[in-house]
Amino acid sequence: MSQNGVVIFGGTRRTGLEIARLLGQRGDRVVGIARTTSDSAALEQTGAHIIEADAFDAAGLKIAVQNAGCRSAICSLGNSAGAERKIDYEGVRNAVDSCVEAGVKRFLLITAVGCGDSRPALSERAIQFLGRVCELKTQGEDHLKASGLDWTIIRPGGLSSEPPTGTAILSEDPMSHGMIRRGDVARLTVQCLDDEATIGKVYSAIDPG
Repeated sequence: MSQNGVVIFGGTRRTGLEIARLLGQRGDRVVGIARTTSDSAALEQTGAHIIEADAFDAAGLKIAVQNAGCRSAICSLGNSAGAERKIDYEGVRNAVDSCVEAGVKRFLLITAVGCGDSRPALSERAIQFLGRVCELKTQGEDHLKASGLDWTIIRPGGLSSEPPTGTAILSEDPMSHGMIRRGDVARLTVQCLDDEATIGKVYSAIDPG
């Protein structure tokens, strides 16, 4: 599937950028969707082609994904600190809809532990800080599930940017939670991209170590 190109939403930084690096290293054709105001330099250095579009602009995003000509998509959209307009549902919804219209078949969505049936895994204190964001991400998950795409949802626990350990795993237990490094989430995501057995599955991404 990935041989026909992968479009990445949210690839200019953090986990999305780590995914783009892995895909570039193995020779995949990668198209990154980025706003005109985003710093896309690091994403371009991975070998990705950049198409400018805003995830809040549904019409513009559909044109961008059509032009990307990819068969698979990975979405790691998330808010910058202090962002007033939350992208966790609206942006994800637009990304999903643009892929449906463009004929993209495979869609991997990275959300977070605390979404959907994993909400009880969060402490009360975490819910105070993350509850609203998890609600929006859950809406994004639900929209993807109803889209008809070949979807996989990956919910990392607490994220860090330290070098990957290589020991992280995916679990179908929604109560699994813990810290994980972004590079390990990227590795697990790329593995799912190539594995049809992960279609229609929701995973928690954790590092037992």
